Amino acid sequence: MFSFLQSQDRTGMLVGCRNERGFGLKKVATLAAALVLSANVSAQETKRVSAYWADWEYWADSSFTHDNVDFSKLTHVQYAFAWNDVEGTIYFTDPYVFYGLGAQSFSGGAGNGPVKCSPPFWHPYSQYDSSKQDAVCQGWNDHESGFVKSVHDDGAKAILSVGGWTLSHKVSEMMESASARAAFIENAVTLITDWDFDGLDLDFEYPGYAPNGGRSIDKDNFTTLLKELRERFDEVEAETGKRLELTAAVACGPSIAQEGYDFAEVGATLDYVNLMTYDFGGDWDSVAQHTSPLYPYAGQVNEGFDADSCRNMWMTEGNIPSEKIILGMSHYGRSVAGATAIGEAASGQDVAHWGSDTETRYYQIVEKMQSDSSFQTAYDPEAVTHYGWFPDGGFISFEDTTSIAERSRYVVDQDLGGVMIWQLRGGMLRENNQYQYPLLDAALEVFGQGGSSSGDDGNGDTGNTGDTGNTGDNGNTGDTGDTGDSGDTGDSGNTGNTGETGDSGSSGNTACEAFEQPYAGDPGYAIGDVVVFEGVAYESTHEPNWWSPSAAPSLWSETTCQTSGDGSGNDSDTGSDDSTDTGSDNGSDDSSDDNTNGDEGSAASCPEFQQPYAGDAGYEVGDRVTFEGQVYVSTFGPNWWSPTAAPQYWEASSCQ
Repeated sequence: MFSFLQSQDRTGMLVGCRNERGFGLKKVATLAAALVLSANVSAQETKRVSAYWADWEYWADSSFTHDNVDFSKLTHVQYAFAWNDVEGTIYFTDPYVFYGLGAQSFSGGAGNGPVKCSPPFWHPYSQYDSSKQDAVCQGWNDHESGFVKSVHDDGAKAILSVGGWTLSHKVSEMMESASARAAFIENAVTLITDWDFDGLDLDFEYPGYAPNGGRSIDKDNFTTLLKELRERFDEVEAETGKRLELTAAVACGPSIAQEGYDFAEVGATLDYVNLMTYDFGGDWDSVAQHTSPLYPYAGQVNEGFDADSCRNMWMTEGNIPSEKIILGMSHYGRSVAGATAIGEAASGQDVAHWGSDTETRYYQIVEKMQSDSSFQTAYDPEAVTHYGWFPDGGFISFEDTTSIAERSRYVVDQDLGGVMIWQLRGGMLRENNQYQYPLLDAALEVFGQGGSSSGDDGNGDTGNTGDTGNTGDNGNTGDTGDTGDSGDTGDSGNTGNTGETGDSGSSGNTACEAFEQPYAGDPGYAIGDVVVFEGVAYESTHEPNWWSPSAAPSLWSETTCQTSGDGSGNDSDTGSDDSTDTGSDNGSDDSSDDNTNGDEGSAASCPEFQQPYAGDAGYEVGDRVTFEGQVYVSTFGPNWWSPTAAPQYWEASSCQ
């Protein structure tokens, strides 16, 4: 993470799986919906859902202000970023954004209230702010709307975050000096208490990391700083009755983490340990890699560069309880030029397709899906993440609602404390003059803490206006990729499309079962397994094999099905009496158009719901669909959500 005028930033973007091979992609949405439903059953306690508020995003979208964002979806909002010099003075970087957001009045606009001082302003890398600007001290009216007040009014907590990728360059010197640490701590306490923040997040990237000014002495000094902060925060609590949270965003790269942290001491002192489980791969790699894989996978260049390995390292090395562990979630992707698949040679960032920002935000990917039909996307079920490519070269790895839902399911299954999002604006879309939060909503549905809803009014979305903010922790130059076309999106969630019972002509195909997409945790196909895929029989030549014959043709060979019947295998169910069922629908009700709707009408007048993706028109108000045996009418347009994902946008109906 870093800040304005630096062309790197931890953003977010991803898109539904739209694949050039046309594999019935709506099945992906069905999988996500199923994950959501199953997860809601077991998620019982409230999970921490924190997101970074990157103030420089205001330059890309002037409506991205505290009064236009629905903070009620979050439990914590982390203001990014303040930074420190060698003497422990804490600065903000951009007075123009600070004033423009009303953030100068964190607890209210200028008025006749108590005198409060902003921090001084200084951005050491910025041409527009070559000299330090003094703090502004004046009376403040606590009853006006300000950033922190807006967060609190929506029921969330506001956390001040210090550091980031480009603004951690003076951390080592500050931590080394006892007097500078003391000054840093007092300055932090003053800012937090004056502006009614609820805690402090240290995003030092990273202790001991030489490229950012780190030294070997940082490991012990970081522990000392944390303990001194905790002691001072306890004093504040004794004086005011308010407990201040202390968190830190920490590295996941094994060597960087081992050199920079005393795992046990850090875990014992912090309230939460925020794992930066992203930027495992990017334009610094010589081959295309995934940026935020959940699990290790074949083709992973650097061992340990995945979220599960990072979680295991911190919990094992530090004996840290799971409820203190917060899993990072990226609302952005990282691109490389030249490659079209994981493992192919890459030549830096794909500037031609995505511009100069090293992080491509989710909303930028959505826009690309809408505007460029050559851009293809797919889902990797082994790494549990998404990727996209251009046929003429250019690869990007990112998150979408399917992988976010599975990542959230992982948080529930591992009993982790929650998630940390870099960064909020990256995952926000504009629809009908309102913000939508598809990635955030996917996580909230799993946690049973809300879900899809329209945001607050604002001005139009600026699309890919070229944000400049903080880089992610791309110091973790480890790669986490996998083979290019792993887990072709078109086949994710085929559960309802495998040998549909009751279809004429598909009996006797038991020797050649329809291909079913394996997912993380599934055993995969073994050598010699024979499947039917899109009407053709294939034999697996690799194991374990998680890929479809189209996603990884080198791992399959065409064969024949030695079966009775029509010889076509139970492929996509096109030979059945329900001719409208092509097998590409959502797998939840593949029986036939004459029994899906019961007495509510036929599927001819109420077709099966088909998941629209970015670039598709979406359903309009009044459109009727059949979804999981029930007919629904859309009450919102354009409507890209299923009746399960966004029940408020659909009403139960009949086919009339």
